[in-house]
Amino acid sequence: MKTKPSQKTIGRRSFVKRSAAAAIGTGVAITGFPAIGSTPRRLRYVTFINRNSVWGKPYDILAAEVDKIAGGELKIDFAGGSEVVDGFDAPEAVAKGVFDICHTANAFYAGAMPSSISLASGTASVEKLRASGALDAYADVLMQRRGVILLGVPMSGVGYVFQTRFRPDTLAAYKGKKIRSIPLYDPILQALGAIPVTTSPAEAYTALERGVVDGLGWPDIGLLDFKFYEHAKFIMAPTYYQLRTVTLINPNSFNRLPKELQDILVKASRSADQVGAAWCKEQRDSEHAQMNKHGLQIVQLGAGDTKQFVDLTEEKLWSQILRQSPQDGARLKALFDKAAA
Repeated sequence: MKTKPSQKTIGRRSFVKRSAAAAIGTGVAITGFPAIGSTPRRLRYVTFINRNSVWGKPYDILAAEVDKIAGGELKIDFAGGSEVVDGFDAPEAVAKGVFDICHTANAFYAGAMPSSISLASGTASVEKLRASGALDAYADVLMQRRGVILLGVPMSGVGYVFQTRFRPDTLAAYKGKKIRSIPLYDPILQALGAIPVTTSPAEAYTALERGVVDGLGWPDIGLLDFKFYEHAKFIMAPTYYQLRTVTLINPNSFNRLPKELQDILVKASRSADQVGAAWCKEQRDSEHAQMNKHGLQIVQLGAGDTKQFVDLTEEKLWSQILRQSPQDGARLKALFDKAAA
C-alpha cells in the first residue's frame, strides 16, 4: 500500500541539506550545543533478525556513535529483533510509529517498493552512491512508497555468494542443481539452469545436510554462524550484487527531535555507516579464514565466465525492477550507473 508522508514531516530536500551539513567533520564530537533537557530523548530500535548475529552489529555501532556525539542528550534503545516483530513487518511497524528506527534488508519491503532491490546493484561505495544522487533518489522513492526516512546504510562493502556442495569451476556446473534461494537470486539461478528452492534461513543447514539442496545463495557475511561449511565446501568467486542494508526512521519520530538532536542523529548515522562498511569487510575476511580451516575453498571462475556472470546478475536485477516499477526503475538505474562509472 502506498503511504504518503504527512505534511508535517521534514521535506527530503531539507533533510538532505541538513544531512550534508551534519556530516561535516564526521568523527569529531560536536561541542557547544545548548543543554536540551535533563531527560535524554530516546528512540526505540528494532532489527530484522536478532542482535546476537552479524545483523545485530549495526545497532551497537549506531548506539555507540550517538553516545559519543550526543553527550547523553539522545539515546537509542534496543527494543528487539525478530522475536519482537517479524523482519518483513519491521518497516511497516516503523512507518506506523510502533517503533522509531529499524535496521532491515532492502528485499524485506520489496512488496510495497519493487525498486527497493536496486540498492543491491553494482559495487560502488555508499559515498559514490551519495555523490551520484542515487541515494537521494532512492530515499525519495522510499518516502513515497513506504512513508519512512532513509537514515543510513549501515552494512555495505561485501557481496553475495553461492556456497555449494559441488565444485563450481564453471557456470555450467549449476545446470540441474538445486540451490536454496530467495526471489532476489531466483532469476540468476534460472538463467544458469539451476533449480531455485525456497527455504527459511533456519532451515537452510538442514536442507544442505539432507541433500535437499546442493548449495545456497547468501550474503558473504554471516556464513560462519550457520556452519554451512560442514556440508558445502565451496564458495564461487566473484561475488554478485552488493549487500547494503538500511536504517529507516519514522518521519514523525525524527521531526519531534530538536534540530540539534536531528543533526546529531544524522551525523552519527553517517559515521556509523563508515564504521559498519569497514567492519563488514573485516568480518568477511575473518569468517573466510576460519572456514578455510574447516576445508572451505574459494573457487575463482575463469575470466570469460566471470564477466558473463557479473553481467548476468546486473541484467536480471534491473530487468526485474524495470518490469515491476518502470518509472522508479528508470530513474534509479541512471543514477546507479553513474555511481558505477
